[in-house]
Amino acid sequence: MESNWDLGKAQSNYHFEWNLPSQDTDFKIVARFTGDWSNELQQIKNSVEPVTWKTRKKNYYNSDASLDTEVNDLIRAGQDPDTVMYRRSREITGIWQTMVDCLGLLNTKTAFHIQYPGEMVNLHIDKQYEMNDDPSKVSRFLIFLEDWKPGHFIQFGTSLCKWQAGDVFWFDWANMPHATANAGWEPRCLLQCTGTITNKTQDILDGDECLIRINEH
Repeated sequence: MESNWDLGKAQSNYHFEWNLPSQDTDFKIVARFTGDWSNELQQIKNSVEPVTWKTRKKNYYNSDASLDTEVNDLIRAGQDPDTVMYRRSREITGIWQTMVDCLGLLNTKTAFHIQYPGEMVNLHIDKQYEMNDDPSKVSRFLIFLEDWKPGHFIQFGTSLCKWQAGDVFWFDWANMPHATANAGWEPRCLLQCTGTITNKTQDILDGDECLIRINEH
């Protein structure tokens, strides 16, 4: 298949009725970390490297998707394939590892996504099939590291959202179309965590939003 977007739609159970109002099932805030990680975050901002669709080194498994199909979609839309999506670092240590551990995931894949003004990730559906033979056993979380600021956009399905520092968002990665962009003046900072669900993870998903104290300077 020549289009990564078309392939994602074919594998998704999403309704794709774009005129519907926001749905409660588009995403869920499952937890909030509290504390002060501003110094650690500044270090991450200083270390991240720019990523494009072509350079993000995604390896697909059990899927017809490929980097070529992603590039095809960009060219078809009239976009430069070398457009920067976000800046990334995979140096997960200290307080960041503590956050990841609190989610209880196994076989984790983690990365900082720092999106600067003018950067965006086009509408897409994730394909994390290499994480587990059963996609339903894999969860993906977004941990927002600073408060929402004007011009920061994240769309899940038909929902646009705001967040506070420490918010942990869950969404149905295998089915939910989503996109991000920064049309503001400050970077948007999050930590993305993906892994196999454990009983601890399931308790977070099934319960009410919980507060988790991480660090106080």
